[in-house]
Amino acid sequence: MEIRERFAGLFFIIPFAVSLLLHTLTDIDFFFFLSLVLAFVVIFFHHQLYLLFFNDSNSTSALYAGNAALEEDYDPIGQDGKYWNPRKLKLSQVFDLYPNKRSARPEQGSCGFVFTYNKLLSVVEKVEFYDYRHRKGSFTLYKFYFSHLQPDAFPFERDSIVKTEIPLERISKKMIFVPLNRYSREYVFGGKF
Repeated sequence: MEIRERFAGLFFIIPFAVSLLLHTLTDIDFFFFLSLVLAFVVIFFHHQLYLLFFNDSNSTSALYAGNAALEEDYDPIGQDGKYWNPRKLKLSQVFDLYPNKRSARPEQGSCGFVFTYNKLLSVVEKVEFYDYRHRKGSFTLYKFYFSHLQPDAFPFERDSIVKTEIPLERISKKMIFVPLNRYSREYVFGGKF
């Protein structure tokens, strides 16, 4: 089950509401102070809680990154030689499929995956596709955006991939680049079975 960050807050509000209800029913001050602490944690650490509990199971970004790689004729095959299904893997498992050639900067002339890795929490936040073939001082990042709106309410607001030029000096310390190999068209379309 994929849970988006906006809706994950509901899971963190439940302990707060229970604690506040217990205070109302029992009039014990401990539950009131507990609800204040829980409210503080939910408000200020919402993103970190989402990353710890829900983000790893949400591999939608891997699906979009893999599709972007295929559209650019790059093979998203794991470095162990096996194809993977993003609907069956967690983001950390996708990250583990690419243990070699990881770097803090993209290799000139390469395309591949860029993983955003949170070292403090030891979690992969997302995976995106990058293209560093055309410009020397910047690379193209295929950024995936979630739509939090109901699809029937605003049909023009959907999940989408937006190509963004990122200068090399603006590379985040969280980014880990892994180049991919191009498809061998002879193997894919040449009739080798």
